Amino acid sequence: MKNNSSQPPTAAEIAAYFQGKKATEYQARMIRECGQKVKTYPFERVVTNPYLLACHHRFCPDCQRRRARNWASALRSVIDRESMPTSESDPRRAPHWIAIVLPGVPCDASNLRNQLETLIAYLYLARDQPFWRYTVRTALRLLKVEISRTTDRKLQITPTFTCLVSVSRDLLNAQRQGRLIQRVQRDWIQPENPDSWPGTRSFIIPTATARERDILQNKVSEMIEGHSPQMSRQAFLTINEQLKGVKTVAMYGPEGTPFRPPNVSQADDLRYEQEYSVSRIGEDLPESMSGNRGLELLPWNLKAQLKAR
Repeated sequence: MKNNSSQPPTAAEIAAYFQGKKATEYQARMIRECGQKVKTYPFERVVTNPYLLACHHRFCPDCQRRRARNWASALRSVIDRESMPTSESDPRRAPHWIAIVLPGVPCDASNLRNQLETLIAYLYLARDQPFWRYTVRTALRLLKVEISRTTDRKLQITPTFTCLVSVSRDLLNAQRQGRLIQRVQRDWIQPENPDSWPGTRSFIIPTATARERDILQNKVSEMIEGHSPQMSRQAFLTINEQLKGVKTVAMYGPEGTPFRPPNVSQADDLRYEQEYSVSRIGEDLPESMSGNRGLELLPWNLKAQLKAR
């Protein structure tokens, strides 16, 4: 790619990954036409609904940038709201945020999906333990995929989860005393070769001032936007297949939490991904929708447009 490695790839560069192969050519069109009124996927049409202007492809840089800003803004609003002083404020119950970095084990690209399922299972097991259930109020989980090469130039993938957690005063004290990371290490995976593994780590996130919250908001947006590194076309397509249906951002917390506004939900995007990746070449989508899969899988207003054809 011609783009600087420190910069996220452009929509044209991502579209080029999908171009030239019949099975994925239509996804290149989706990304290339993002933001335009005239669409050719899943059929030629002129879009009048502003929400449908975006392609909502999970690897579209423009859509991912918008998702990243929405998530970061949602996090900022929660922290701002928690930080507002009241006449009955108790400093012992003030909001405290900690980052916990949970790396996976370097693996072949073809084994990425299996490792992600294992790591997510560990997170769910931890969530059900009283230690975490009663000390973590809300958690935002971010996935980042990192690429490295072995000594024989073989490609290796390392998935890393970063959890931004709102914690109780007790857990904050545990972090300061070094007890929190010990618990994290106990509850996380144990690699066979720990010497070459970066290991888990945790640190307090400063949120006391508006400037500190600005820095955090920008950092979270950058992390979500750059969750997948630049790579070769073949590596990209392999990882794309392994990440299918996996949320790169997820929220854990009590029901009704303000940290789940509809505009940052991934439900529609993942449902859409299920449909456009099931479709073999894209053009068969309208006909396939009359089969066993049914119209319920088709996102948004495309269902009505297909029925009207």
